[in-house]
Amino acid sequence: MIDRSYLPYKSAREYIDRGMAKWMGFFISEHSTALSKKDDTANISCIIDEEEKMVLLTEAFLNKKTIILYTTIDKEPFVGTVHDMTNERLYLKTKERQHSFLYSQILRVRLEGVAEDE
Repeated sequence: MIDRSYLPYKSAREYIDRGMAKWMGFFISEHSTALSKKDDTANISCIIDEEEKMVLLTEAFLNKKTIILYTTIDKEPFVGTVHDMTNERLYLKTKERQHSFLYSQILRVRLEGVAEDE
């Protein structure tokens, strides 16, 4: 118990601190919004360089291989085959539809069935 006998007011002297109990309800709307918001950020720890990216994309295009494509557009990867390649864009055909990506939007490319570290 804390000695508050030196305080001039009776209410201040008799005050009993509730400790952390007074903070239990302190959860403002910004906290709730931040926790419930879908995390749309992409993992940029495994970005590959441009040369390696183009080699993998060209190999997948020429051999009609299925690739897993990580982009800045969506957190979830796109899985499909390379339908076409131009100087600026890659056209990827997935089960749902055909997507178009700028090469600068592509973070990482992985051939399906190939381990991460290869």
